[in-house]
Amino acid sequence: MKTDITIRHLGRMTQATVYGGDRQLKRLHKALLLKKFIVVSATEQRLVLRRPAYMLHDDWPMRVDIRRNGYEFDIRYCLLIPWPWIVGFVVLMMIVLPFAGIQRADMMLILGTLAAALASYKQKFDCSPNAPFWQTEPRRRWGEEMEQMVRDAFDRPKDSSPT
Repeated sequence: MKTDITIRHLGRMTQATVYGGDRQLKRLHKALLLKKFIVVSATEQRLVLRRPAYMLHDDWPMRVDIRRNGYEFDIRYCLLIPWPWIVGFVVLMMIVLPFAGIQRADMMLILGTLAAALASYKQKFDCSPNAPFWQTEPRRRWGEEMEQMVRDAFDRPKDSSPT
């Protein structure tokens, strides 16, 4: 039996709402662990997982936050730019540019500062299938994978008992 899943792409995060129980949550948790997610925190009402970056595979770090309210599950997930990358970029820009002998290093410094500010502001990205800019392919791919994992975990088999 198909499960009703409501998926909304909120710009900085994707939200999936679905109904189920403990068994479905365990299946989703197991599927996420198989995709190399790591449990950050786990309580009875909330489960937070993250996935490190695999840059050679065009995979950015990802975060999944599952909140439970009775039989309703609120699953929020996003790709993100981690703070160490942003700080590393800024430090590299401040140290390398002045000594690299680059023409118009001041202009590069301004552009780099704007890029760092944008990355800090926009740090999270939803998994929209029609992502308008940056990281469109990983966002689309992870949107499809997450939707499939949620569907697989929360689909209820048809009742095989006689009526």
